Amino acid sequence: MGSILACRSLKVKEPYYVEELGLYLYSGEELSYYIYHNASLISEDFLDERLFRFIGKELGMENLELKLRKWADQAELSELLLVILQDIHYYNGDELFAFREQLSALSRKSPAMRLMDKADALFRRGRYSTAGLFYDRLLHGDEPELRDGGFTARAWAGRGMALARQYQWQDAVSCLEKAYELAPKDQYLKKICQIRQMNPEIRVGEGIPAPREEQLAVWKQELTDAWEQAKDEQKVKDVLSWLDKDGIRRSYGLQELVQEWKRDFRRSLGSV
Repeated sequence: MGSILACRSLKVKEPYYVEELGLYLYSGEELSYYIYHNASLISEDFLDERLFRFIGKELGMENLELKLRKWADQAELSELLLVILQDIHYYNGDELFAFREQLSALSRKSPAMRLMDKADALFRRGRYSTAGLFYDRLLHGDEPELRDGGFTARAWAGRGMALARQYQWQDAVSCLEKAYELAPKDQYLKKICQIRQMNPEIRVGEGIPAPREEQLAVWKQELTDAWEQAKDEQKVKDVLSWLDKDGIRRSYGLQELVQEWKRDFRRSLGSV
């Protein structure tokens, strides 16, 4: 950030829980940070009684609570998100302008594109099960974008990779096969081949071509390199990337990393 901002450093007694990401927010600054960096995940039901109570009671911002209650059924969600950021005073004017532009870009997207963005964002956050539910919702909808083979292929591939991250290999490959049939791209064939490399017993449909030998060699090497890369080394890099941030960003980012590592561990035990 390019300027010093006055922040409320007092943490709350009862944090606000973001169920989709498995995060607890302990201050107004953390709430601002969540909103600013997760606009694609926030829907109309974000402005509910639980949030109002958190802002009024826990953050001690009764005026903001009253303002949000008054305008919740009248103003656009984007306008009210900006009101929250402005009243908490964590972001400066240039950053708020950038956020407004981000919201404007989101508003121009179709419902199907916003749903895809949300599923993709959840996948990047490691919320594979929840991401899969949103890909499913998209695929079983009747949005006009589903008439576009490329768009539908993206949804099938996303669902497939979400299943793969949950070790549901055969179902993952079935989804990736659907993606390839709709849009025969090497990236989908690559994922199928790499999953089969990890589990040779996986069955592949007759409509999926065998990759060229040079392709397969490259894809196998990429997977081998990924396995050989020390996971702990990557964790160190992830931590270091947050250490040069300001206090709130550092705390929030490290909290996310630790929770992601916990999810990885639970997944390795087959408990998620």
